[in-house]
Amino acid sequence: MSTGQIGNPITEWLFSIIIILIRFLSIRGEGRMQKNVFVGRERELQELIKTYAQVQSGTGQVRFVTGQAGSGKTALVGHFVQRTLVSDPEAVFAMGTCNAQTGIGDPYLPFRETIATLTGDSRAQQAAIKIAPENTNRLRTVMVRSAQILVEVAPELIGVFIPGGKLVGDVGKAIVDKVGWMDKLDELATKREVPILEQGRIFEQYTAFIQRLSTKTPLIVFLDDLQWADKASIGLLFHLGRHLKDNRILILGAYRPEDVALGRGGERHPLEPVVHELTRYYGDVSTELDQIEARESQRFVNELIDSEPNRLADTFRQALFHQTSGHALFTVELLRTMQQSGDLVRDDQGRWMERPSLDWSTLPARVEGVIHERLKRLPTQLHEMLRIASVEGEVFTAEVIARILDIDEGSTIRHLSGELDKQHQLVEVQGRQRLGTRRISRYRFQHILFQRDLYYHLDEIEREYLHEAVGNQLEQLYEEQINEISVELAWHFERAGFVTKAIGYLQQAGNRAVSVSANEEAIAHFSKGIELLEDTPENLERDRQELALQIALFAPLAATKGYGAPEVGQAYTRARYLCEKVDDPDQLFQVLYGLWGHNLVRSELQTSRKLAQECLSLAQRSDKAAFLMEAHRMTDETAFYLGEFTRAREHFEHSLALYDPQKYRTHADVYGQDPGVALLSHGCCILWHLGYPDQALRRSQEAIALAEAQDHPFSLAFALCYSAMMHQYRRESRKVLELTDRAIQLSSAQGFVFWLAQATFLRGWALVEQEQTAVGFAAMHQGLADWRATGTEFLVAYTKALLAEANGKIGQAQEGLDLLAEAFEVAQEKDQGLYEAELHRLKGEILLKLGRSQSEVEEHFNQSIHVARQRNARSQELRATTSLARLLQKEGRAAEGQAMLAKCSDWFTEELETNDIREARELLGELEQSKGE
Repeated sequence: MSTGQIGNPITEWLFSIIIILIRFLSIRGEGRMQKNVFVGRERELQELIKTYAQVQSGTGQVRFVTGQAGSGKTALVGHFVQRTLVSDPEAVFAMGTCNAQTGIGDPYLPFRETIATLTGDSRAQQAAIKIAPENTNRLRTVMVRSAQILVEVAPELIGVFIPGGKLVGDVGKAIVDKVGWMDKLDELATKREVPILEQGRIFEQYTAFIQRLSTKTPLIVFLDDLQWADKASIGLLFHLGRHLKDNRILILGAYRPEDVALGRGGERHPLEPVVHELTRYYGDVSTELDQIEARESQRFVNELIDSEPNRLADTFRQALFHQTSGHALFTVELLRTMQQSGDLVRDDQGRWMERPSLDWSTLPARVEGVIHERLKRLPTQLHEMLRIASVEGEVFTAEVIARILDIDEGSTIRHLSGELDKQHQLVEVQGRQRLGTRRISRYRFQHILFQRDLYYHLDEIEREYLHEAVGNQLEQLYEEQINEISVELAWHFERAGFVTKAIGYLQQAGNRAVSVSANEEAIAHFSKGIELLEDTPENLERDRQELALQIALFAPLAATKGYGAPEVGQAYTRARYLCEKVDDPDQLFQVLYGLWGHNLVRSELQTSRKLAQECLSLAQRSDKAAFLMEAHRMTDETAFYLGEFTRAREHFEHSLALYDPQKYRTHADVYGQDPGVALLSHGCCILWHLGYPDQALRRSQEAIALAEAQDHPFSLAFALCYSAMMHQYRRESRKVLELTDRAIQLSSAQGFVFWLAQATFLRGWALVEQEQTAVGFAAMHQGLADWRATGTEFLVAYTKALLAEANGKIGQAQEGLDLLAEAFEVAQEKDQGLYEAELHRLKGEILLKLGRSQSEVEEHFNQSIHVARQRNARSQELRATTSLARLLQKEGRAAEGQAMLAKCSDWFTEELETNDIREARELLGELEQSKGE
């Protein structure tokens, strides 16, 4: 059903409150009502008042107001806010609005507007002040405190959510004498490079900001039109919703349920599960304006009519209700139309009455119809101004209209603020700002249905022409700040048919989204750019543009889908083809690196080996130390998973010698993680396998310390998970629990699905070791399933081996044997030599539990020792030799067992004693005693 269509009055369309900011205008125009009239919806209003009472007592709340277009969602919120600000002199109101044209692709738009409102941005404050004029002085009062809190607890949002220079200027106007924290603000505002801000940090810092602010000031935060919200904003909304406890914060959201029900891009709308989860958390969180009984709809119509003196009979009232079904906007607009057409007139006492000639059959039957009739009656110049405004969107710029029509800007503003706002009530002031010496005056249509009617009545040629004109004028107005409106410009130039310009702005918008870890939005922008390129002629410049977009896709795709996802592989494969066409060695290295990583996690290890060698050759030809460092690291990691531990260590040492934490700090942004952290993390595992457990421990600690010093969350998750894996090798379940708890908390906050899955699995192993069997097994299975869902296969043999061992410990030996069969199959198929020796040992242990012959068990222990020696895997050799010596002890061959175990354990000369070494030495003592008996 299209927006604004009137259907069944109970289940489809609308009843609502409305704050009538207008007086029914006669054809001559008599101005506004001198006071607001609130009709209907007292029950819904009381719901909001009751919710705020909980906030006042210190329990934060979330509430959603839902209803169709024109149902009065914003009006209800407005009346509630006005009443609340009168009753609570401490409360402060801030709001942000999602944008129908750009909202889905403009990360954190409503939350950026909220911070701008609280920190003194006059343009952002305009909307909040219009809803509640009482809010004006309160926003002035809270502005300086908001800026200080931003500096203290959310410094990374400065320059990302709000321009630093403007914040400095606004604070400077409010404070005569400079105070200490303002020096830090100056420093933050003047930083030249804004690093990529991980989503978890955005969530944490934004939450900390409003929590701290609410300690002295109760906050009402209103997020309007959430059906158009970007996914990052919806994620932040959910995070805030779960962290309001003990805070005086009320978050109000408004959205159209029919738009949410339609989904987005063929998938479930991201707001829907958030509302469901918050409902589970808080209980009922929705105030619905669509579910209404017919008698209440009729009551609304009557109260609306009676808000002014009239002589309108029941027959008129019934007819009006029949025509509009009680839909708020439709009812108001239809009454206005009847007044302006003379169907309603005033008697000599100023009371409205109907003319005998009134013919209901000639009146519009839908809200769109009555709006169109009203707009058609505007003077030509005003109508033309609004037609241009409709192309820019629900929010538009006066200066753009003036430039396109080639008329005076002051005259344009007078028409908009005078006739179109005060007389016709079609638009309202949104705010103003300065961009250098230029003034930007922003207005908003009073309802989006006004904008849609104007826009959809333009023909195709007019739309294209006006989109181009609007885009060109916005470019000129914004100049250096053009990145702020890259989403809008991409939209205008795409619809104008200027594909090349649209693609350029889509790449800017995607890069901006990446900078705030809005990965879904970034993927959408880059993918749209690639889609538009498909219809352009093939040439070198086109290939360069597509290559840049494909490379830009890598990081957000890997972050959201996982390294091994098919979409990641497709992007890299296409990018490699384009690199060869444009002949760019630097970009080729980056693409080959990505292909290597994709194949590595999918356990296509021979392909990974070839790609690592290709990168090493390319690096040696280029003689670039940075490339050599990364290429040696690629080779060492590939060799590690293949079980070639000596070769892995050689390349690890080469790479580590080239690493400089300051020189290569930016590699984390290009390659996903800090190379030093990755080196040390894999290095600790390599060293354990080679028989150097204390060196492995030191490298693990260095990896975590480096990740923490670099302040790079993804690198820290990397280090924590590999450290946990190294401690699992050492059978140190408590330490594994400690590390995985940190990794899970970090990965959950940041959305690192890959590391979350690995940490979940290893935590499950540790819980089983500590005899929390049911919970542990559930976590292991969940972690493995989540891991494989990302396309990851490179540690599957290892994970299945741990599952098999855990099953054996709890008496489910046959299940363990079945899992080992799967592990052997994967290891053979995927060349996963990393854990091959341990697979044979574990099979021998499980066969022993099943009562199989000692010769069969001994065969597997010997095979484990043989494979470990081939791979120089000293730690696996020690473990297998210990198992074999224990078996020989039972067979009465203690001397034989003691000899081989003594020879193996004597190799370990490091001071640190691990569980394996301790177990081997204890067994040696037992064997010595058995030998003497």
